[in-house]
Amino acid sequence: MFGYVTIGNNQVTEEEYKVFSSYYCGVCKATGKTASHIARLGLSYDITFLALVLSSLKEKTLYEDERCVIHPVKKRKYVKNDKAVLYASGVGAVLAYLKFKDDWQDDRSIKALLGMTAFRCGCRKAKKLLGREFAEIKKQLDILSSYEKQGSDSIDATAEAFGKILECLFTPEFITDEKQRRALAWLGFNLGRWIYIIDAVNDLEKDIKSGAYNPLSKMGYKDLKTCAKDMELSLTLTLDGIATSFELTDIKQNRDLIAKIIYISLKEKQQSILSGDRKDSNESVRSSRSSGKCRRRNRQKGI
Repeated sequence: MFGYVTIGNNQVTEEEYKVFSSYYCGVCKATGKTASHIARLGLSYDITFLALVLSSLKEKTLYEDERCVIHPVKKRKYVKNDKAVLYASGVGAVLAYLKFKDDWQDDRSIKALLGMTAFRCGCRKAKKLLGREFAEIKKQLDILSSYEKQGSDSIDATAEAFGKILECLFTPEFITDEKQRRALAWLGFNLGRWIYIIDAVNDLEKDIKSGAYNPLSKMGYKDLKTCAKDMELSLTLTLDGIATSFELTDIKQNRDLIAKIIYISLKEKQQSILSGDRKDSNESVRSSRSSGKCRRRNRQKGI
């Protein structure tokens, strides 16, 4: 489901990419401390984006250079002692565990069982920090599961349930300003709705072949072309909701970076999937992780 919030090769400056990478590394390190080292495997750009947005509401961020197991030779900059980063690390661990648990309950797949087992400890520790969020995630996933069992043909109902998960996650208790909370709630809801719908479009043909549940196939869609044409307006309006709510937030730093992700990256991802020129979401994340290196190599070559 996650893996759709990415950064393209030529969308951000070198400095902006370093900032995003520092948040990625910060969330990774925090996950090892707040959840477990295994839970670090569940880190995604979507969770990094959550940390980036929430952290950028304050005036200043603390960075530090440090080596890690993945990068033992050269020190890398990461965000340290940041409440939003700590929060996002717990969110990532909880989401990964509950996703594996849901897959296990639905399919009884060995992969899901192994994942659930690997992330159980990390989720248990993170849950202590995220009581409210854990309850809401579980509630909405149960609603989604009930829609699936009913064979619901309503993409709006299913997308709304997923949207409410991100609405909750974008409004942690440490954000106390009510105006900010309303804007963040709308941003999160629309982002969740967009992710759910674009994922359903992306997986339509695969789900039809495998017999897996997809609300779009229940609506009668048989191929990507027709589905993409009908879903484009809904997806674009949802992107507009994300942009509108972003403009209402009082972002104090990294505003240009966040804006590029919202206005450029999400739109390009949507166009790529609707046109059929798409990749598996996990592959997209891996591609995005290497984008900084690719950009640096190209610049050295004069491209």
